[in-house]
Parts: sequence; structure tokens; C-alpha cells
Amino acid sequence: MAFDIKQLNKLSKREKNLVGIMLLVLSSLPLFQFTLPTWNKYIESTTKIRDGENKLRDLVLRIKKLEKLKGENIKISKKIESQKLYLAKSYEIDFLVQDLKKICDESSISLESFTPTNPEPVNIILEKQVDSKTTGKSVVRGRLKQALDKLKGQDLPVDLYRFPIEVKVTGDFTDIIELFKKLEKYGRVISVENISIGKIQAKQAFENRLTKSKTKKQSTDTSSLLSTFDLVAYSLPGNDEKIAVNQLQKNLSTSMSSYRFKKNR
Repeated sequence: MAFDIKQLNKLSKREKNLVGIMLLVLSSLPLFQFTLPTWNKYIESTTKIRDGENKLRDLVLRIKKLEKLKGENIKISKKIESQKLYLAKSYEIDFLVQDLKKICDESSISLESFTPTNPEPVNIILEKQVDSKTTGKSVVRGRLKQALDKLKGQDLPVDLYRFPIEVKVTGDFTDIIELFKKLEKYGRVISVENISIGKIQAKQAFENRLTKSKTKKQSTDTSSLLSTFDLVAYSLPGNDEKIAVNQLQKNLSTSMSSYRFKKNR
């Protein structure tokens, strides 16, 4: 198509402007078609860069959190290793009776009997789920049933072993309380559970007592008391030791501590 200059000169000013605009649009169309894909790629690349920067910032924050957690885990691991020193090894349980004899002698208490029972495996997480601080045995049984139903058929790691030891001592009330205070300061991790204190019945006699109190005067039946309690020692399990949930059930049902004082008429 050719343009006739003479015909163009005959057009009005308005028509000339329209023709100029049309020519400008037609001449810009190839340039627009060429630059549009490039512009779209630029926008796409800019968006990807922005998303990449955001992901990079998130990764940096996560790395910092992981480094912080790593440092905390190292501290916790060191603390655990140091705390293990206070947990008795299985062969050290035998020395507990010797230490208890010594403490009883220092507290003017007669150690009448010391009866160890079988060790009990402990899973700390399961015990926390059925925390027995809430009063009411029905509540504890309900929590225990729910926890066991969720973990049915699973093997749980053994975190500790409990070594319950039934202890019977005689002495006056002040000396018995002093005994418990000294047990609180014992170097190894132990606990005292199921305490009962009452008067010695006339028919009760302890001929084979392990130690005799070193009181200055002979105790009478009216002042001497009998205290029974469970002294619980703890030890570490073997590496990767596990136990079935149903085997832990009977241990959980007897893990509550009860402190009671008996009144004998």
C-alpha cells in the first residue's frame, strides 16, 4: 500500500491526526510483540528472586533455631551425664542397707527389717500421662486406661529401674522424723514412699533386728513407735532396653506415694 502525498494534503487536520496515530500504532506493534515476552520473563524472574529471598531468610532463621537447639541439647546431654552419677548401678543397691544402718545408728533408730523386692521398669513419659497428683483413684484409673489404650501393642523404652525396699524401724517420733530428714540428703537418688507410723503392739517383737538404737535410756512401749516405709532406689537400664506396655501396667497402678499416719487405740 502506497501513500499519496497529494491525497494526504487534502485531508483535514483532524483526519491527519488520526492517520498519524494509526501509523504510530502500526509501527509500534512489532516492537510491542517483541518486548512483551521479555517483560513477562522479567516479571517472572523478579517474582522468583523475591520468593527465593524469602525462602533464604526462612532457612537462615531455621538454621539459627537448629543451632540454638543443638547447643541446648549439648547442655542437656552434659547435664544428663552428670545426673547419672547420682543414679545407683544395680550392684550398688546392696550398699544401701549398709548406709541405712549407719543413718539409723546416727538417728538413734533400730532398723528392724530391710526387705528388697523385684526391680520395676519405669517409662517416665507414660508415668507423666497418668500423673497421680489429682485426688481420686477413679480419675487416675481413667487416665491410665486412656494412655494404655493409645499405646496398646507398643514397646516402650525403659528409662529407669525402681528398686522398692520395705523398711521397718522403731524409735521415738522425733528420731524417726530425723531419719527421714537424713534420707532426703542421701547422696544417691532415692525416694521414700508409703510411710506409716504407729505404736508397737504388745504382740510385736523384733528379735532379729539389724541394728539397735543407741539411746541413753531404755525406750518404753509408750514412747517407742514402729514406722514402715518403702525406700525406693533407682538405677539406669541397659542400652536400648524396651518393655511391652502391658508389662508396665501393674507397675503404674502401684506407683502413687501415700503418706499416712496410723492411730492405734
